[in-house]
Amino acid sequence: MSSRKTAQRVSLPPLDVNQRYNISEAADYLRCCRVTLYKLIGAKKIRTMTVGKRRYVPGSEIVRLSR
Repeated sequence: MSSRKTAQRVSLPPLDVNQRYNISEAADYLRCCRVTLYKLIGAKKIRTMTVGKRRYVPGSEIVRLSR
């Protein structure tokens, strides 16, 4: 058995636009990988917030990008 993750659909709870999501959660909602999300952040196509050393994506940004 391979140790690589296989692509599978994950059932996500409903998105809350007033909530903040970590990078992994935001990537799951946007159905992209973390690397792609970091590229979007670097290109300033998605707004993030930093609390301490952690970076979060507002739910409103996820909704905006998913349209």
